Amino acid sequence: MSKINLRALLLSGALALSGPPGLAADRLSAPKQMPLEAKAADPLIGFSFYSQYATDYNFRGVSQSNRQGSFQTFFEAQFFNNFAYTGLYTWQVRLPTRPDFEFDLTAGIRPVFDKLSLDLGVVYYFYPNEQRLINPTNGAFLTTANSDFIEYAGKALYQITPELIVGANIIHAPSFFGQHATATYTSGTIAYTLPASWFSFLPEAYAGGFSISAEGGHYFIGAAKTSATGFDASIGRFAAVDLPSYNYGNIGISYNYKNILIDFRYHTTDLTPTQCFTFTGDYRGYFNGGRSGWCGDAIIGAIRWQASTSAPGIYAEPSGLFGFFK
Repeated sequence: MSKINLRALLLSGALALSGPPGLAADRLSAPKQMPLEAKAADPLIGFSFYSQYATDYNFRGVSQSNRQGSFQTFFEAQFFNNFAYTGLYTWQVRLPTRPDFEFDLTAGIRPVFDKLSLDLGVVYYFYPNEQRLINPTNGAFLTTANSDFIEYAGKALYQITPELIVGANIIHAPSFFGQHATATYTSGTIAYTLPASWFSFLPEAYAGGFSISAEGGHYFIGAAKTSATGFDASIGRFAAVDLPSYNYGNIGISYNYKNILIDFRYHTTDLTPTQCFTFTGDYRGYFNGGRSGWCGDAIIGAIRWQASTSAPGIYAEPSGLFGFFK
């Protein structure tokens, strides 16, 4: 069994274990090892990108696309052999404030120490052209005016064996979704490359590339304090509404062949429908007694086309015809 390449793992940004997350801070990718003849020397400047369709956009256990399909893209530039990076993501969303889409800007560094790889970065979540949801009976605002927010993230990956890698994440937002609520997410991850011999019924060229992965974490979330929570004259400021902290987990199987990645994943949280409405502001909760189904169990499939200067896949041309990828 070939060895997992930690640096390529961080570069490829393959399928999310927990949803966006803007940084690959929540992510482990399906391990992919290029044949020697397809590899190139580590570039001073490299690029990685993908285009993907998922049956739902799940952000740490919570739907951001109203349980509907979501188109997503990613582009990243890496500098000094992937020590530093900057990138952007786009996500198709269907949120209560009805932004056109979600646009994430990321930057950070990825130091590597033998089998240990770190990712220390920041991500800015931007939701253009939001519209506040207003109560038609009294004109009160039901959503915040601006959902944009910043997260600071740290990720560690450690390769235990050539097939097994484990990780830990800690991510902090000073004002989660513009709610003036602090939010800290911590999680552990694991990914295992399945032996190609398990799939001997497939042609040899397709038997490799299967992996399983999982994540378990807890979201520590404080109290929201915005105009959507209402102004309390007795204290001279907006009232505080406690947002529910919760546990989150996912487990799934991925298949990676050249530039194509396919993933099926089960997501779950321990949020009740009532807590989910408090957390998300799902507009239907105002008409059904304060409940939302955005946080329940979900099985999500995704298909991705991806490419990278470090793992060019179908673009590995010995003749160098595709010089950009060689």
